[in-house]
Amino acid sequence: MNNESTGALDARSPLGEMRTYRLLVEYDGTGYAGWQRQPHAPSIQQTLEEALEQVVCHPVRCHAAGRTDAGVHALGQVVRILIEAPNVDEDGLVRGTNTNLPEGIRVVSAQPCGVAFDPRRDARLRWYRYSVFVRPVGPALDRQRLLHLHGNPDWPSVEKALEYLRGDHDFAVFRSSACEAVRTRLTLEEAAHVDEDPVHHLDFKCRSFLQNMVRIMTGLLLEIGLEKHKPEIVREMLETGRRLVSFRVAPPQGLVLMRVDY
Repeated sequence: MNNESTGALDARSPLGEMRTYRLLVEYDGTGYAGWQRQPHAPSIQQTLEEALEQVVCHPVRCHAAGRTDAGVHALGQVVRILIEAPNVDEDGLVRGTNTNLPEGIRVVSAQPCGVAFDPRRDARLRWYRYSVFVRPVGPALDRQRLLHLHGNPDWPSVEKALEYLRGDHDFAVFRSSACEAVRTRLTLEEAAHVDEDPVHHLDFKCRSFLQNMVRIMTGLLLEIGLEKHKPEIVREMLETGRRLVSFRVAPPQGLVLMRVDY
């Protein structure tokens, strides 16, 4: 990561004792209403902020690189915080926060960063991975991080459909009806199938994603693999901007935010 974009050499803000840190956070999203605070449901953001407040003894606001949905996991969530705790160093911040967190959420590291660092706007690439377990019998381990499929999809058909997704397109057809994004034209740098049989991954890399975009694309791709639709339907939907066939959105548990690059 590049210090010029993150301001990693300047943790002290003009506010004096206030210091800005970049946290690397991983979490199991099971049982949470997603990253963002919710009025009537537990969220990753609220849980992390409350744990941090126990360490620094004042309210903390966490700003994240991505607002993962309910049930979605992360290995590489990036979070910026502003704290006033001159006696707490990076190691103490990590250890103290983890002491107050449930086992399913962990701060992996803390680094000083510039006050101008914005984990969402400064991100250059986000990598999401959707993982599928293919076997007649479901997995005993990692059940909350894998989608179990009884039948084996036709992966060459999935790979053909992935080719249509790669590149610069208007992805409006692959977003939630609740998505409020103004810009829907994106460049999908990578859309790939990774075979680690019986686990199969679908990797997507893009600077930003629309709401539910990965799960919607994955749902269609898996149905293409199960021969419910032809691979060319992806190209036709991108060209027309219309959902030309009905299909199910992939459930959240198979999705992980793997990494954010700056």
